[in-house]
Amino acid sequence: MSLWLTITLLLLVAALFIAVPFYIGRNRELDDESFNVAEQANIDVFRDQQAQYQQQFEGGEISAEQQALMLAEAEQLLLSNTASVRQQQDTRQGLWLLPILIIVMSLASIFIYRSLGSAVDQQITESLAEQQSQWTPELIATIGERAKQRPNNVYYWTILAEEAMGRGDMVAAEGYFAEAIRVQPNESYLLGQYAQALFFVEENRFSATVIAAVDRAFAVDSSNQTVLGLKGIQAFQEADYRRAITYWQGAASGLNPASDSWLALQNGIQQAQQLAGEAPSESDDFRLMINLSIDPSIQYSPDQLVFVAIIEADGPPMPVAARKLAASQLPLALELSDRDVLMAGRSLADVGKIKVVARLSSSGSATPQEGDWQVVSDIIDGRSGTLNLSLSIATPFRR
Repeated sequence: MSLWLTITLLLLVAALFIAVPFYIGRNRELDDESFNVAEQANIDVFRDQQAQYQQQFEGGEISAEQQALMLAEAEQLLLSNTASVRQQQDTRQGLWLLPILIIVMSLASIFIYRSLGSAVDQQITESLAEQQSQWTPELIATIGERAKQRPNNVYYWTILAEEAMGRGDMVAAEGYFAEAIRVQPNESYLLGQYAQALFFVEENRFSATVIAAVDRAFAVDSSNQTVLGLKGIQAFQEADYRRAITYWQGAASGLNPASDSWLALQNGIQQAQQLAGEAPSESDDFRLMINLSIDPSIQYSPDQLVFVAIIEADGPPMPVAARKLAASQLPLALELSDRDVLMAGRSLADVGKIKVVARLSSSGSATPQEGDWQVVSDIIDGRSGTLNLSLSIATPFRR
């Protein structure tokens, strides 16, 4: 609706550019009285010339043949002047062309826009905004047809690739990402996703094609999290555990500690540390036992998320260690230890003074927002070994 409203407004403005000259020209034309005066003036001039020619003939200044020729020329001039005046007055009748020109201009503009414009793209954009990530098969089919019509639109190829990955069709995803890379060959995100799709197509094997794709993506952006994850897997399969740890730590550094991807990377890091002989001993771990609950007065849904984090008492709010739970799991006896730290190789005992924050999220986001409920513990000495706390989420979050 917004598109066609805009087109209608533009056509109305264009119609003004056609209509205004008609009215300006009409105001400059002769009215009936002016026409009669001009026509009479031409007749008077002709009669004066006729009388003058007659006097010259009677005075013997010109012959009869000359008189006839001069009268004929005067008559022709009179007819010409009269016709010019009439034509100038009759142009007012051309106003009937105005609506025809406006209609023709409008139809031609709409036809040209349908042929060369982006009405379909506008409809797709509006549908994507309405459906967000829950794309219907009809919308995906429309995007597929449009991608064929406009093969250099990287946005459409990326949407098709992500949708294919979402439903597990890695072969289709790999093809779509390849088309997107054809349009933007040095786009880091596309190269990383293409390498990952190839890896899945090759049944999690690092074939020569997969290795080439991963190396190309890594050369363009060595901080790409997807590529770092793949490089870590490759190093792990080659038993180069220290290099795998390095890659996975880089991949995890920018992820949400409560995300499944971060947890998977941490598991991989711990496994690689054990195989490399670098895993800390259980006796050196700092352990924090928490009896966590939600105040009965709070209304919440069982599928809401609860984020539990350990932060430095005098440091930034970025968690040192974290865990994600479902509200349905509470009340719960929870244990946090060095296994939950965000940066591999770091120990909670090295942090010193810490606080525990448990938050019931109203939005599912790890970032605190209005509407969340939380509890914050007193300051704890992280070097005290095993500690026990009882925390109940009961306070509204305030910025």
